[in-house]
Amino acid sequence: MMKKYPKNSEICRIDKKDIEILRILEEDARTPLTEIARKVKLSHETVRYRLRKLVKSGVIEKFTIRIDKKKLGYNFYAVIMIATWNCTKEKWEEFFDYLLKHKNVVSVEKITGNYDVKISFWARDSEEFDSISHSIKMRFSKIIKDWKSFVFVKQYKWKELPF
Repeated sequence: MMKKYPKNSEICRIDKKDIEILRILEEDARTPLTEIARKVKLSHETVRYRLRKLVKSGVIEKFTIRIDKKKLGYNFYAVIMIATWNCTKEKWEEFFDYLLKHKNVVSVEKITGNYDVKISFWARDSEEFDSISHSIKMRFSKIIKDWKSFVFVKQYKWKELPF
């Protein structure tokens, strides 16, 4: 069975072996080629070829790490949903520029529905969480119509692959 993955307007086709390779790398991107090859029952040359193909096609965007932020002292993971109004193009760009440059913000996404923007960030404690939230609210109060915040206390699952 072939799965399709869009990269911009391109569709990439991958098979079951590619999916097996991706699942192994999702668990640990540093898994040696020889170990991947053994697990998927292919030669390491074939696995190397498939990996190059997955990278070149854009299915694999980059090899990265997962960091336990709590071990670095960041104990609050928060998401803020913001609805905007009376937002000029210039104010919108200033808003996004501020969020993109904020050191604690790890994700900024334009969304649909009742809210326009989803912001995710890490804070060391409740005071830092409050300070970050307050700075965004005060700086952009003229364009923020509605605001909902969520602090996550435990993550039960995280995957890159939707299958």
